[in-house]
Amino acid sequence: MAAAPPPTGFAGLPRPGTEAVRTLRTLLDTAALGPVATYQHLGLQAGAGVHLFYASTGYEPVWTQPAGWTAAATEALGWLARAADYGLPPAEYDWQPLQALPDTLRLLQADRLGPRLGLFELQLTDALLRYTTHLQRGRLLSTTLAPAPLATTSLTAADQLRQALDTGTLADFRAACQPTSRAYQQLLLAWQATLAAACPEDSARLLSGEQALFRRVAINLERLRWEAAPDSEYAMVNIPAYRLALVRNGRVVQTHRVVVGAPAMPTPTLNSRIIVFITSPEWRVPYSIAVNELLPKIQRDPGFLADHHYELRNAANERVNPWRVRWRHVTPQTFPYTIRQTAGRTNALGKVVFYFPNRHTVFLHDTPVRSVFARPDRALSHGCVRVENPLLLADYLLRREGTAATLRPALTGPARHEKHRFDLRRGLPLHFRYYTCGGEKGQLRSYPDIYDKDPALLRAFFARP
Repeated sequence: MAAAPPPTGFAGLPRPGTEAVRTLRTLLDTAALGPVATYQHLGLQAGAGVHLFYASTGYEPVWTQPAGWTAAATEALGWLARAADYGLPPAEYDWQPLQALPDTLRLLQADRLGPRLGLFELQLTDALLRYTTHLQRGRLLSTTLAPAPLATTSLTAADQLRQALDTGTLADFRAACQPTSRAYQQLLLAWQATLAAACPEDSARLLSGEQALFRRVAINLERLRWEAAPDSEYAMVNIPAYRLALVRNGRVVQTHRVVVGAPAMPTPTLNSRIIVFITSPEWRVPYSIAVNELLPKIQRDPGFLADHHYELRNAANERVNPWRVRWRHVTPQTFPYTIRQTAGRTNALGKVVFYFPNRHTVFLHDTPVRSVFARPDRALSHGCVRVENPLLLADYLLRREGTAATLRPALTGPARHEKHRFDLRRGLPLHFRYYTCGGEKGQLRSYPDIYDKDPALLRAFFARP
């Protein structure tokens, strides 16, 4: 198959001779060894992307000339040297060996210059494709923490890089390869501001050491790179920050303190959509809570149920008198009942509960114990998320629907103690996330690793090959 003709307009790049083209074509020829062995022999991790890139340029060098690197290559090497500014380890991209090209050329015999120059050319492209892929999608797989394969992603990066060079917009290429979410941009800006404000000695300290701030910033930027592009409007719960934020067009318009799951019953990360909320809800007690927490109290005093506005029901959904149950014969394994708590001041769900589809059966809700929101440590629930000032959230949702006036009668009218259901036509995208570091107004913020998730990610992210 004939190679694609080289694109025109590579701004500022010299036009190479036919010998350089022949060298690259020969180096990338996979006929003898096959693609995998060829790329391994050349030291290319993103070999398929490198090959596609040069096939699209007619195998013309982009970064090298007889005297060494081009101006564009010098700019690209500067990117790799400052990879830590973006939460990536510079050593990953071999920038120091690549910088040695001019010295290497001075030591080589004339007949060896071409192949060596061609190898440097390919390795810089390989490093750039890996760097931009990592900027865009992360270095690891979010599910397993294994290194993310480059076979497909490097092809996309190769096409993007070629287009950037073709249009002379290399300076904008790196920015275009990064996530656009508010959380990512805020953390990145805060990290770079921290580095800029530090003296050289402090900057070196920030970038070194087992417990360096860089390591925490890096793994949280990695988490943010795993995320899909954000909606224009959404709600996000950052679990370690104990905070729910409503974001519209990249701007936080409303925040709520929250209580999240205790370490033994962690709140999951998820993506969903708030589609309905209910005022004056009843609480159907989960079976695990019923048998592990309520059963011992009922066995000591069956009056506990009435005192806390619980109803005991059998399999036919009929109310059962707890005083007529022989509780000493009931065990967690034989418990045949369901327990419901009626609406009211003591209801565990408070005045309102928000539902969204998810396989974990968690939800957002109010709580009658509002003093917990003053605590700095709020990993206290069974996994659901308790929201401070939840009626403000309900009002926000209804204002989006154009029906905010319907909330007041349900809360203050004659039927205020009756259950009211509010279905949302639009719904609101909802994301539960786990970030132990963030940025606010140019300042870094660290949050407790309440579920001990950081160590595994740190080990995988900074593993030595």
